Amino acid sequence: MTEQEWAMGVIDSAALDNLREMIGGDEAFLEELIETFLTDSPKMLADMRQSIEDEDAAALCLAAHSLKSNSTEFGAVTLSSLCRDLERACKAGSLTGAAEKVAHIEMEYARVKAALEELQSS
Repeated sequence: MTEQEWAMGVIDSAALDNLREMIGGDEAFLEELIETFLTDSPKMLADMRQSIEDEDAAALCLAAHSLKSNSTEFGAVTLSSLCRDLERACKAGSLTGAAEKVAHIEMEYARVKAALEELQSS
């Protein structure tokens, strides 16, 4: 399996193609969007960790929602799903298991980041 094939296993190619179509096939703009996602996502992850420390379910919900939405745009389906699960739990006011959920989100984000970086370089 090539690195690009691996990346496309992490990123849903149909969603990425849809994003390309939405921006008129402008690859430079797509690169910019990917870079923005890769720059902004670590803050969302940090916000999640801080929200757990602060026992702030509303802030955790907001950070999970933001990362979920951004992940969906790039076809990071598993990451989006993990964020959706966390968002649902914290909307119900529960922080039970939140630290473990965020740890899983961080692991999946690392895979998404590597995949997007691979796609950028190809």
